[in-house]
Amino acid sequence: MNRLAPQLVFVTLLSVAGCKQTEPNYCEDVPVTHNCMDKIDADTSCSSNAQCSGATPVCDVGGAKACVQCTTTDATACSGATPVCGTNNTCERCTMHAQCSSNVCLPDGSCSDGVNVAYVTANGSGSTCTKAMPCGTLAAAINTNKPLVKIANGLVKDSATTSIDGKAVTILADSGAKLDRDGDGPILEVRSANGDVKIYDLEITGASGVSGADGILVTPNGGAPKLALTRVKITSNQGSGIACNGGALTVSQSTVSSNQGGGISISGTGTMFDVTNNFIVYNGTANGVNATQLGGIAATSNTSGAKLQWNTIAFNQSDGAIYRGGVSCTGAMVSAAGNLIYRNSEADGLGGLKTDANTQRNATGCQFGNSLALATDAANLGLKSPATQPFDFHLTATSPSSVVDAGGSCIGIDFDAQARPIGSACDLGADEFKP
Repeated sequence: MNRLAPQLVFVTLLSVAGCKQTEPNYCEDVPVTHNCMDKIDADTSCSSNAQCSGATPVCDVGGAKACVQCTTTDATACSGATPVCGTNNTCERCTMHAQCSSNVCLPDGSCSDGVNVAYVTANGSGSTCTKAMPCGTLAAAINTNKPLVKIANGLVKDSATTSIDGKAVTILADSGAKLDRDGDGPILEVRSANGDVKIYDLEITGASGVSGADGILVTPNGGAPKLALTRVKITSNQGSGIACNGGALTVSQSTVSSNQGGGISISGTGTMFDVTNNFIVYNGTANGVNATQLGGIAATSNTSGAKLQWNTIAFNQSDGAIYRGGVSCTGAMVSAAGNLIYRNSEADGLGGLKTDANTQRNATGCQFGNSLALATDAANLGLKSPATQPFDFHLTATSPSSVVDAGGSCIGIDFDAQARPIGSACDLGADEFKP
């Protein structure tokens, strides 16, 4: 044992010394007594783009001094589907118009080059609708026949109903952009064959007139026009919010509220519709000279594949003569699951309101599935602010199990683009509660 001890010490010392140099060429220009960390840092850092290449062509001089894909001051490597440099120095999709030099972030996350965009501002006076010389009305932008229209923040007023007749166009809007019109009648009409209109983030408000003062009107005119609304607000119109008499209507992540003539009406043989993840609230009038037949929504088209799902439909009114205060959905082939329908009312015949189970929705017709219809006060549902302005119909931690984790199939997103389900099961209505 004593004779082996010196050999063990010697081996141990060699092992410790060997940790300083793992291979012959490792840190060959650094003495073996150093750990080489200074050398490693020097090899991986940079001071200019000339030292970077390939997938990481930019030197983050003001940050980590490392080669990266992009920086906030140098995003030349970012283009196509990922035109923006993110906080982690990698190219990403755009999420805001201001991130694009054209001021147009497309729905797929790419930036438009601006060539095919007609620009509209509240004070625009141009006739070509370019970014430098924007037009002042939506009608002028539509007349350019460009496939994209961008409406800036502010109130844009057309002189009459803007008719999009047989054209395909995508309308994008800055936050705070509003569309109205002077005089009486609908603000926007989509009509005729080949009409294919998509609208994002716009508020359509203020239509006036004794009749026909709808926010948006969809008219077949012998064809099947298409209208798709995403994150749109249809509010405070004297007529209904949306009147679709044929074609195809898609409404998602949108708010239809405070329209005197009712929320949404869908009619016509073969009309296809998908109304999902929306707040449809405070529409219609039960009593008086302005009493309306339409309450929250009336969908009378019986089209296979049509959907009225995962909406919050509340505090709407009708006169009760034809349509329910909340929902009238009559097509047996229509899926109407996942809706939260409550506190809708109808005229009681004595100048007041009745709020019971019959005023919430029709008893038969569409496939309502697990939709919940309640006449009880909204406070029982634990919503953020259902009865006090500014209204907010999102769920909270106090919302009951009859609404939160209620079940059903809800693959996709909610009103806020949050994945469904978040909890153990699907929540009813437009909002998926996120703790």
